[in-house]
Amino acid sequence: MDTKEFESCKEVPMKSLPIRTLLIVAFALSAVFANAVPASAQVAYQGSFTLPHPVRWQNAMLPAGNYTFEIRSLASPRLVLRGPNGAQFINAVIADQKPVDQSMLVVENYGTESCITELRLAPIGRSIRYSVPKTPKDIELAQGPVTREKITVAVNVK
Repeated sequence: MDTKEFESCKEVPMKSLPIRTLLIVAFALSAVFANAVPASAQVAYQGSFTLPHPVRWQNAMLPAGNYTFEIRSLASPRLVLRGPNGAQFINAVIADQKPVDQSMLVVENYGTESCITELRLAPIGRSIRYSVPKTPKDIELAQGPVTREKITVAVNVK
């Protein structure tokens, strides 16, 4: 083997070692970060309920069926709702801290339309309120009195 061949053989292992180390480190870091869940994405509260009939929740019209929800933080109580129509986001209007005996949805019935106005979470003593679409006065009078129903909610605190 002449000197030129010897030098070229020597260079290959020396250059590939740093590259190989860099690739291993990059792969290890990507594996760690791919499996890490950011703190802001962790679920603080989750629950489930069943709607016996269609209801309006803020701007979303929800069919009867089984639903699950997640709340990541009460600092901004944005609810991720999953049900027959897929996943949706529901934003709260007001979150009050008040003692409640049972977790439930409060549904107000206006004639032929039902709207969720409140989500009560007993384990954490919170009541989250939602807006109801406004109806003209003449339609409101024709629909008769507003009735309320309560739908039980199962809540898990993480």
